[in-house]
Amino acid sequence: MSVAERDGDLSDLVVVGHPFAPIGMGEHLRSTVRALRAAGLKPGLLDVYGLDRGRDPDLERTYGPDVTRKLSRSLNLFCINANEVDEVLARLDADDFARARNIIFPAWELPDYPQAWVETLAAFDGIWAPTTFVQDAIGRATGRPVARVPLAVDMKLSAFLGRRWFDIPEHAFVVMFAFDFSSYAARKNPFAMLEAFEQVVARRPEAPLHALIKYKGGAPDSPERKALEARIARLNGRVQTITREMSDNEVKNLFRNADVFVSLHRSEGFGRGLAEAMALGTPVVATGWSGNMDFMNADTALLVDHQLVPVKAGEYLFGEGQSWAEPDVAQASRLIEQVMDRPAEARAMAQRARRSIRVHLNPKTVGLDAVDALRSD
Repeated sequence: MSVAERDGDLSDLVVVGHPFAPIGMGEHLRSTVRALRAAGLKPGLLDVYGLDRGRDPDLERTYGPDVTRKLSRSLNLFCINANEVDEVLARLDADDFARARNIIFPAWELPDYPQAWVETLAAFDGIWAPTTFVQDAIGRATGRPVARVPLAVDMKLSAFLGRRWFDIPEHAFVVMFAFDFSSYAARKNPFAMLEAFEQVVARRPEAPLHALIKYKGGAPDSPERKALEARIARLNGRVQTITREMSDNEVKNLFRNADVFVSLHRSEGFGRGLAEAMALGTPVVATGWSGNMDFMNADTALLVDHQLVPVKAGEYLFGEGQSWAEPDVAQASRLIEQVMDRPAEARAMAQRARRSIRVHLNPKTVGLDAVDALRSD
């Protein structure tokens, strides 16, 4: 196919997925679309289920005008995971799919991609991955070329919201973490963050320490959620939880109001929360392993040491026989104190992180990478 034909192909691009959903794959799609727009494309957006339209006015204004009802017959980019493919394709026109070039851009969070999903990926002409970590996993499993296309991080706010908006104590030192129970809590490892916070509180009982945990998902009577809430209750009001659905702008402001974002994850495919905190100039303490290491180093974050340990039964999908990180919680607690005790150093590190994200993960740069990948697939 000639360059001219490929450029025509790009003008007919449709991005398929969940553009209005308040979930990780929704933001995966939205960040990709922002990047493509910054590179000069105007893709159509096919909202697979149409369940979340109108819930967030900011998202509706930004993405609503480009919603389409049909696949492109030239080029489609599917921002979905392999376990969604059958249901998604069943909702779409099979002839349109067969005529087009179709690329899938999934997420994944362990070193080995499931062999059970390899055949599913075979239905697509190209595969993208957001980090080297995911690229290697899918490439090994499929034996196919996998393009690495990062996720753009663009933290523009539609309005500034201060701590009072979220009922966060104005003068507290705020340690924040965010996760979703539906994304396997064991991977996000919230209890490790709480343990690190408890250790700091034990050493500094008079300090104005405040933990903020934003989480969603999980039935109220689920053992994991009940265990988390019991652990929080033992900290006697030092931990604030936010479980309500928030607008995109509120979430960004929440990150901005923290003094440090702590992620003692066991594995990340990308690590959006980490990248967003860095983009907002919030210091980050994080496990130094997996997808986040594409955009994070010792100059831009306080990295927590780890050991690789087996994934236990039931902790993650297709986790049997795989390993992930067990972070050093005691070291993490000391790094939180380092942010408290050396605020100037922490601010300087956070500014380096902010500049790095703006250089490497800004929508224009990522968009140009995406256009190159679209032309070469």
